[in-house]
Parts: sequence; C-alpha cells; structure tokens
Amino acid sequence: MSDAEPKERAAKWVLVLHGGAGSIPGDSPDDIRTGYEQGVRQAMEIGVRLLEEGRPAVDVVGEVVVSLEDSPIFNAGKGSVFTAAGGHELDACLMDGRTMGSGAVTGVKRIKNPIRAARLVMDNTRHILLAGEGADNFALKHDCEEVEQSYYFTSRRFHALNRYLKANGQPTFESPAYKLPTGVKIESDAADSPGNTVGCVALDLDGNLAAATSTGGLNGKMHGRIGDTPIVGAGTYANRFCAASGTGTGEQYMRHTICTKVAWLVEQGKSPEQAVAHCLNEILNPGDGGIIAISADGRVTAQSNTGSMPRAIADSNGRREVGIWFDE
Repeated sequence: MSDAEPKERAAKWVLVLHGGAGSIPGDSPDDIRTGYEQGVRQAMEIGVRLLEEGRPAVDVVGEVVVSLEDSPIFNAGKGSVFTAAGGHELDACLMDGRTMGSGAVTGVKRIKNPIRAARLVMDNTRHILLAGEGADNFALKHDCEEVEQSYYFTSRRFHALNRYLKANGQPTFESPAYKLPTGVKIESDAADSPGNTVGCVALDLDGNLAAATSTGGLNGKMHGRIGDTPIVGAGTYANRFCAASGTGTGEQYMRHTICTKVAWLVEQGKSPEQAVAHCLNEILNPGDGGIIAISADGRVTAQSNTGSMPRAIADSNGRREVGIWFDE
C-alpha cells in the first residue's frame, strides 16, 4: 500500500487519479510500463492545467477521465475489456461534491467517451443513471461522439478474453463479435492483466470536491452486467467532505457501498488515509482493489490491496508523483 499526505502548507488545489488496481507483473515489457506511466502523466498534466486556470473540480475530473478513456492502455473507453459475448459495454459516473449532483451511464456501446455522457445526464436530465440503448441515444442526441464497437478493440484485451474463457471451460473466439476495420489485425500479444477502471478526484481553488470514474467493466462479464462504477456511493462518490473513486471487484464495492463509507469516515474525523485503509483492510478482501480519496482540507491517499495501481498525484505546492507498483 502507498499513501500520500500533504507535507507542509495546505495546497490550494489537489488532484489524484488512478488507472485501475490489478496485478501488473513487475517484469512487464517496457512498452506496457511506459504506456501506463505516460497515460497517467498525460492525464495529470491536463488536470493540473485546468486547476491552475481555476476550473471547477467537476470539470477537471471529467476532462482527466476523458484523457484516460482515450488511451488504449486502460480498461475504459478505447481499451475496454470484452464481454463474454465478444463485445463491449461501458460504464461511467461523475459527481459534484458541491451540489451533490451526479450523472451516470451503464452498458453504452456507441459512445467514444462515456464520462461525457455521464456529465450530460447530470446537467440535462432529472435522473442520475441511464442504461443501454437509452443512454446511447440520449448521449448522441446531445452531440457525444459516436463510434463503432471496433473503436474499443485492442489485441491485448481480446487475448485476455480468450484466456478467461479457456480457463473457465468456455468456447473461445477467433475474432470479436463485430467486424474489424480493414487493416486492423489481431496481433500476437502476451497481454498483461486486464486491470480495472480509471478515475479521478480533485479539490479546486474554491474548495470544492468532485469525483469521476469510467470503465469497460469486468473481463468476460455477462452481457448486461453492471458494476460499481456507475452506482453513486459504490465506485464513485463526492460531497463537501470527501471525494473518492474505486477500482476493483465491483460487486464488492456495491455490496459495501465503499466510496460512501470512505466519505462518511472522513466526515467523522478520519483522514483519507485512515478511511481508505479501513475499507481495504477491514471490509474488502485482499485483492479486491484500490481507492483514491481526497478531503476538503487537501489530504489525499491512493491505496490498493492488489499488486499495482497506476496513479498520479499533483498539487499547487509543486507535487508531481507517478507510480504503478507500491514497492517502488
């Protein structure tokens, strides 16, 4: 586990993001390690620029997650894992701690950036969560960019699906359930762990908090399965005391409303470090996942009970940290 607390004067703004808790082998090829590091670093730089410009936390977390969704290395947006049916179904959620407003989508199949659709649900409906075709159609009506299922394809995720199916005695796929574009081939790939979810929490210059989370879900999941990411309080939560984003075994995060528990513990006087450690060590099981959290006074933490979690931390005092494993 790893934690990051402010060291001297309180920061005016703070940013924490993650690229999914999992078990990325320490001897992964350089391109895999570099891909994770560059992905979280690029997203961090976007968040830093926006926070320095004075943008609201809710805007910042959304744009940071868009950057992570656009990278094929993470299990969100472009690099989403496959369902057991050979396709992709994506989830996302965004929450504004200042207003308690929230928007989420689940099971979307045609939206390039599900987190943008989630923001539209928050801003343009009286609802919190839209699902499936209704969510896709709503997002497209509001000018979200449409993509084919093949946009989400990566060879490493396809191989990860077949490894899962084979290990569970199920038939494997020769190709995805959709047609690949001309010139796109299934490359040989010793893919690393499929990983889980991306997320971001931020404290802005006005002292407001926000959280955003996006995922392709669980590798080999059943068609129609919904995880914790789009469920307010489970995988995503923000109020005026704390913002948290989770990554890992979604059913566990839903069962225990983990991100709400983190915020409640912070409200009761625990530090984010203590609150997250309690949830990971006393409630969740070893290997269930990770959590990032930030409190209204700028204290932050990024912890996981798995072997790795690509992450980045930045603040107005000049802190810039990027990591993957917890023994670095």
